[in-house]
Amino acid sequence: MLPIRRLLLRDLLILLAGISALLLGLSWWSQQQALERQAGARAQAALRHLDEALRSDLEASQSLGQVVQSWWLEGVLEPTRPERAAQLVTPLLAAQRSITSLNLARADGHSLLFLRFGGAWSLRELEAPGPGARIRWRRLDQNGQVLSNEPWTPMAYDPRTRPWYLAGAAAPAPTWTEPYAFYTTQDPGITYTLPVRDTTGLRGVAALDFLLDDLTAQVWTAQPTSRSRCLVVDAQGRALVLPRDPAFETPEGRRRAFLKQKGTDLLGSQASRMEDDAAQGLPRRMTSGGQTVIGLSRTFSGLPGLHWKLLLSVPESDLLGPTRFRVGSMLGLALLCLALAAWRILHIARRVVEPIAELSAMAEGLGQGEMPPEASSDIQEIRTLDRALRRASQSLADQAQLQRQLEHSQRMETVGTLAGGIAHDVNNQLAAILGQLHLSRELLPEGHPVLNRILRAEEATKRCAQTTKALLAFSRQSRPELKSLDLNEVVGETADILDRLLGGRIRLALSLAPDLPPVAGDAVQLEQVLMNLAVNARDAMPAGGSLSLRTFLDGAGQVCLEVQDSGTGIPEDLLPHIFEPFVTTKDLGKGTGLGLAMVFGIVKAHQGQIQAENVPGGGARFLVHLPARREEAPSAHVRSSTPGGRTSLAGRRILVVEDEALLRDMLADTLTLAMAQVTAAPDGGVAWKAWQAGTFDLVLSDHRMPDCTGFELLQRIRATGSDVPFILISGQGLETMEAALAKVPRVRLLPKPFELPRLLAIMSEMLASRDSGSFGALPPGSGQGLSWSGLGF
Repeated sequence: MLPIRRLLLRDLLILLAGISALLLGLSWWSQQQALERQAGARAQAALRHLDEALRSDLEASQSLGQVVQSWWLEGVLEPTRPERAAQLVTPLLAAQRSITSLNLARADGHSLLFLRFGGAWSLRELEAPGPGARIRWRRLDQNGQVLSNEPWTPMAYDPRTRPWYLAGAAAPAPTWTEPYAFYTTQDPGITYTLPVRDTTGLRGVAALDFLLDDLTAQVWTAQPTSRSRCLVVDAQGRALVLPRDPAFETPEGRRRAFLKQKGTDLLGSQASRMEDDAAQGLPRRMTSGGQTVIGLSRTFSGLPGLHWKLLLSVPESDLLGPTRFRVGSMLGLALLCLALAAWRILHIARRVVEPIAELSAMAEGLGQGEMPPEASSDIQEIRTLDRALRRASQSLADQAQLQRQLEHSQRMETVGTLAGGIAHDVNNQLAAILGQLHLSRELLPEGHPVLNRILRAEEATKRCAQTTKALLAFSRQSRPELKSLDLNEVVGETADILDRLLGGRIRLALSLAPDLPPVAGDAVQLEQVLMNLAVNARDAMPAGGSLSLRTFLDGAGQVCLEVQDSGTGIPEDLLPHIFEPFVTTKDLGKGTGLGLAMVFGIVKAHQGQIQAENVPGGGARFLVHLPARREEAPSAHVRSSTPGGRTSLAGRRILVVEDEALLRDMLADTLTLAMAQVTAAPDGGVAWKAWQAGTFDLVLSDHRMPDCTGFELLQRIRATGSDVPFILISGQGLETMEAALAKVPRVRLLPKPFELPRLLAIMSEMLASRDSGSFGALPPGSGQGLSWSGLGF
């Protein structure tokens, strides 16, 4: 077995061992090193020059500010004497290029503003700061003499609210502000603010303003070449000085770019790469816009309080110039060597083309999900790559399986969220319907002909409520009410309905094993499992066939339900995904793909398992495994119940809190018929005010409400030390919190929709327990010690 490494080295060393190749490599390396050092040194010198130019100008401005501060403290300069202040300050300002304006603001708000317009200075005097303030502008000459006065005009302005004044008043010493928009011009800039204090306290603040546009123009003038680009950013990475670029040639273009984060349009990705070497002061060679540039960065030094960074990029051609000629000469020699190497490489390629082509075919098969064939080459490296490709193929198969599982989980979560939201809204309406039906039945005399119709409507409404419970179980937002059931009885009762559903062309066969142990389940939800599986079987047998329902006990002691049809079966490519949402075997428009997903969710909520497979010879078989429950006898499957007599709540003061108007009115009417004194509130906020204004024996509250939820209302009431009984009702999600809230005294949970007799019974029980003291008493303020966060509040 011949290693490919030896094959390549033997041929290539013949070409590369020559003296010419060695000299070429050494010459190229030495030239590149020299050029890079030369370019880097020139770029570093240019950046130092920029740093010094910017620092010297700002230091001079700081010195001017300190002179103004000293004059103010000594009484030489005073904002209340504008003519004298103009004669002192204007000559100093005219000598500075970067200062845009000077603010002198007294602690009482009276202020002077020296503002540069073009090449001239103007003075604005402000009196009576606030809503009734007024200002007057004066145009000055270079010596501070007043050339013209404008009349006083009103202006609602107080300099003491501006950022520069607040920063100066709060600082113990002169400081630089963060960049902000100036009030007069709305242009971005920075301010050097100096507090003026004496023994009596703060007398005022002096502030020197610098437009970022002026600083940018100054840097453009000092940059080393016309194509150089310099960017100055603050500690947050915001642009203070923009690079020279066609996009920033206009004032409007610069105004939009100031204070943007460095990156796009501001040296692009070069900025972060230059900063990588900033600590060492090293230049970085980069490519930008099709040309090579030298980039470097350094921290702006010398001025306390300014944490700036200077980033500079200079085209390498501007720095090196004619020295490129030597590199070009070496390139010609290199091209000659490359031509010789290309001729030799063609010869080598002929010797290795077949194993490389074989590897290519193997990689292509791997990309299509196929197991690559075993390589037939005797080259060691090819065989190693073959084994690596096989391992990669297995890894991709495992990854695809995990991806399918993740997609299934995400689909179940999406459909579950949708189903839970629908069930919540339906439960609110069902609760109102059940309540109104109950009230109607209570108001009719015995034997009235309408009573039978009301009972049927109640039965249908209760079945609809069970369907919403199944939706909540499917969405994992509710637990089914599991009771000990005889699965044979559930199957038998469902079979009566299926006879009418399947029609005469499908034969229904039952095979129910005797003496089956009971299961823990919800009868209505298990009926839905059977109905969904039967409907799917019917749709798979348009020409008729047979459907069998069989129960038995498997070897693991679980109760099994088998549903088998003689239809078309399940396509093999869909079989692994048959329980995923939106997967269906039916034609477009004839199925939603949610039936089996709901079946899957119900079975999982019963701690069971479900399997699907095709039957040899045609048809599909579904096996549902449910854990047996041997400790108690099964309860009968009761489809409806008749409520007992009326419950009296005479004299009880009850606070009803519900945002659904129909449900709130129904509850109020019911409790009023029970002789209770009812106060109704549309949300938790109104209920809390009613609680504070009155006294109540019991609170009945919805959970999901605007302004204040039922949980929050409970927390507020418990925080007062009250032990009033509290009933929480909701159309979604309370079932999962029963265990946690069971430890809270005098709190009961009641999911929607509910039957009024059950609600009245719970209220009577809680009121009686409170009267007898069986609950015990809550110490004052004990509600504040409850772990509400642990309950999901």
